[in-house]
Amino acid sequence: MLLSLRDIHCYQKVLLVAIAVQVLNSDVVYGQGETADIHVPQKAEWLNEVDLSTVPDGPVRPVGSGICENAVCDGEDNDRCFESCGNAPTADDIYGCPRDHQWALTFDDGPSSFTGQLLDILDKYKVKATFCVMGDHVKKFPAILKRAFESGHQIASHTYSHPHLMSLTNEQIIYEVKATEEAIKDAIGIRPKYIRPPFGEADDRVKSLLRTMGYKVLLWNVDPTDYDVYMMTDASKRIQGAFKLAAAGNDTGLNAHEDPGFISLQHGKASETFLFHVNSFLFFALDLYKQSIDQVPKIIEHLSGLGYKFTTVAECVDDASPHDFLERIEAAKASRPSNVTENTSTGASSISSSPSSSSSGSISPVIQDTRATAKATKAVGARSGLLVSVAIICVSALWLF
Repeated sequence: MLLSLRDIHCYQKVLLVAIAVQVLNSDVVYGQGETADIHVPQKAEWLNEVDLSTVPDGPVRPVGSGICENAVCDGEDNDRCFESCGNAPTADDIYGCPRDHQWALTFDDGPSSFTGQLLDILDKYKVKATFCVMGDHVKKFPAILKRAFESGHQIASHTYSHPHLMSLTNEQIIYEVKATEEAIKDAIGIRPKYIRPPFGEADDRVKSLLRTMGYKVLLWNVDPTDYDVYMMTDASKRIQGAFKLAAAGNDTGLNAHEDPGFISLQHGKASETFLFHVNSFLFFALDLYKQSIDQVPKIIEHLSGLGYKFTTVAECVDDASPHDFLERIEAAKASRPSNVTENTSTGASSISSSPSSSSSGSISPVIQDTRATAKATKAVGARSGLLVSVAIICVSALWLF
């Protein structure tokens, strides 16, 4: 029996409602961190290379424990939702440049398939930047990292798999950092001296361990939030606006040391920012970070017009040696005392294992100055993802009917 047009429309409506219900009850994956599918190399000798005697004891903090009590995670107030509560800045944390009209552009999470485009832009404007790279991505794109390094850009570490470092044991952190060192050394023959903790999350224990391993902790005082799902609709306005506001002297809320110059955070990876899964099927995917890279020419032109000088992070803090070259690395290993304290703490067996210890009670706010995309951004992404799904369904309905 042939169905009437009215019956077909009725069935279409039922199908759309069914899809909507399925999507709204499906898993939404946003900002999970790159650890889910990344195996972090682990070598026993790496633990023996680090003397933990000066690293203060501290709890392994479950992810989310550093979010402020009164946080409102609505996508417009994300700075109150990141895991910075209880983490006071230390004197040697690098947030900004110490001189006026200096600007260091930094790009996290690469190298990626977008990095070549970014390098072309920087070459065109003769600007040097700082790339905070992930070890896993270095393994995938060694030639791109080599191009960045040989072009005169600074290379910094951003760990191997982008975990929440405060939720890892000392051993796990060592594996993350050392595996990244090895990947970078294999690609370009150097070890970076600067590290940016993923999400900007680092308490006293983590910072002390990173310093013990020879690193300077690099943060930022300008964040255009290019990881935010709201960038889907007004990336240009939001990203450029953040740079313009900072350059005009407005308080960014991130300038812990009140530096007159700026270090800005952007992202340069090419993986999906959020995915909608209906059962085992990929329903929708978007990538936000290319939009951030697309804004770089206008950012450079605007800041140059205001008289800003672009530098690497190392240059702006007067560090002439931001990398250890291979021969110095080998010399340091040869001169290392044989009685370095071996780490015997628990939890070194697996990088992906969940820490069993937890912090009790709430953590009182000390300073909310690091832009860590922890649970808050994940929640925002989930809600926004659902809104996008509903919007797609509504558009489909209008098209059909």
